[in-house]
Amino acid sequence: MEPGTYRRSLKSPAGEEFFDLLFFRPAAYLFVLLISRTPITPNQVTGLSLAAGLAAAWGLSWGNRAGMTWGAVLYALANVLDCADGQLARLKNTGTLLGRVVDGAADYISGVFITFGLGLGFANSGSPMWGLVVLAGISSAIHATFFDFYQGEFLARSAGKPNFIDREAGRFSAEIERMQSNPRTKLKRWLLRFYLSYLRIQKILGQALEASGSRTTANGSDSAAMIRIWSFLGPTTNRTILIICALFGRIDYYLWIVVGAGNAWLAFAYILEARARRRNMSGGRPAAEGTR
Repeated sequence: MEPGTYRRSLKSPAGEEFFDLLFFRPAAYLFVLLISRTPITPNQVTGLSLAAGLAAAWGLSWGNRAGMTWGAVLYALANVLDCADGQLARLKNTGTLLGRVVDGAADYISGVFITFGLGLGFANSGSPMWGLVVLAGISSAIHATFFDFYQGEFLARSAGKPNFIDREAGRFSAEIERMQSNPRTKLKRWLLRFYLSYLRIQKILGQALEASGSRTTANGSDSAAMIRIWSFLGPTTNRTILIICALFGRIDYYLWIVVGAGNAWLAFAYILEARARRRNMSGGRPAAEGTR
């Protein structure tokens, strides 16, 4: 591939998670280089990522050190492949609306099974902790939703494309309408509707943040600094903590980190976001219109 292809394979370095930039994206890029001239598609890579995630959940359910080690290795592989499908699509310019939904659905399914696997692992080890496991799973989902919202706004503003959610909803609605006449696209239409529902959740979140004064900071240094703070609530950070804790055989640490430190960081980021917005407003620079 030509020089500069690695950077083109990224969404935006400024909006990427720290552990993605440090390890997972470079590792994924090496895999993309190996398969770039093969017929392998991004959706097939997504399928491999889902398979690795489900295998990781199975390993974590054993409740012993061997299972935790295998679970950690497989979950790291799943995250590399999760990065690789998007990088391959961007480099080949083969990304589709359906592909984005399939990628998101695979992440959701993998996350649910990982949480269930953790619960089974503690139960099989004789120390059931279902309450804490479920609380950590819900916390992780909330953290990821906030990060996804602010990352989407940041990337949209950086590209100069306002009203991101409305435009996305329009594109997906048009695609669903286009497929209506074909009965063989029933599953595809269901997946697209699933993403539309997620967009509605994002819009409700945006409206709530707007009312609270924490919708988003303006363009510039405040925005770049805030997306880096929000990125530590992203799914890759969550997975990396789980991988490290599993390798050390202390998954209980992961649960307490997510529930304790993770939720504390969410409150911290929320307060900083509100202050940055008020600072921009008081400085005569109105906050940018929300784009996602």
